[in-house]
Amino acid sequence: MTARSLDAWKAWATALLLATAAACAGTGEDLDVEGRPRRDAGLAVDAGGNNELPRDAGVHDGGASDDGGVAEVDAGVVDERARYGWIQKNIFTQTCAAYCHRGASAPKGMQLDAVNAYQRIVGVKSVEVPALTLIKPGDPLNSYLYLKVIPSDPRRVGERMPLNEPPYLSAEKLEAIRAWIARGAPRD
Repeated sequence: MTARSLDAWKAWATALLLATAAACAGTGEDLDVEGRPRRDAGLAVDAGGNNELPRDAGVHDGGASDDGGVAEVDAGVVDERARYGWIQKNIFTQTCAAYCHRGASAPKGMQLDAVNAYQRIVGVKSVEVPALTLIKPGDPLNSYLYLKVIPSDPRRVGERMPLNEPPYLSAEKLEAIRAWIARGAPRD
């Protein structure tokens, strides 16, 4: 398998995973970032109504989940990677603002440097697709900035970001953005 076909396969698999997740019903507010019932949500975990998650049910004692994604430690404690500060430092500043999205000449006015990013993206309408908000708190699949970095979405206009790639953002970084938006995009 060539590197190009492997990249194409990875992009297809990621798009399939995201499409499958998008097809799920519900708001997801009672689920953790891995899609499992939160301990404090009052959802039955097994047929007996036991709300206690088994130790191996995917709740970790911190750090990455088994697949490299972002995990919650337990209810009320959020993985650092699902926080705005981590996303700003490790994605917006290092990747976006480092190449294009800085200063007065930033494409579409999207200055993603540490001083400007939050107020320029959260709750702000997209220039490319005005029907969508760049970051719609609580709704990653209707947040245009997220749609610009994931492998595929028919609503996306133009190229996938970051433009100077592939490789694009890692699965860990995509999940961090998704989890932060799903949490309501707080400035934490």
